[in-house]
Amino acid sequence: MSGDPNFTGRWQVGQRLRVRPISRPGHSRTPGFIEGRVGEVIRDWGDFPNPEDLARGNRDAPWVGVYLLAFDPNDLWPHSASVTTHRVLVDVFSPYLEPV
Repeated sequence: MSGDPNFTGRWQVGQRLRVRPISRPGHSRTPGFIEGRVGEVIRDWGDFPNPEDLARGNRDAPWVGVYLLAFDPNDLWPHSASVTTHRVLVDVFSPYLEPV
């Protein structure tokens, strides 16, 4: 399962992906500051039960991939002072991801 309906496999380390903006009420499993932003996959953690389904009591939740993405802080906060010495790392579930 992924944000791209044509996605049939796994995202690859080094691939750049956009975090889909979530426009629904309630809790999102991604921090708001990465929505709509592009990050690079640096690790595939494997599959886990979809936490949104688990939160609704569905114990037979589908399993979805979880990826560690690296973001350039200058892309996340463009109006802040330029930072070149680090990256922001965030674990993201595959339903929130789409290709760039």
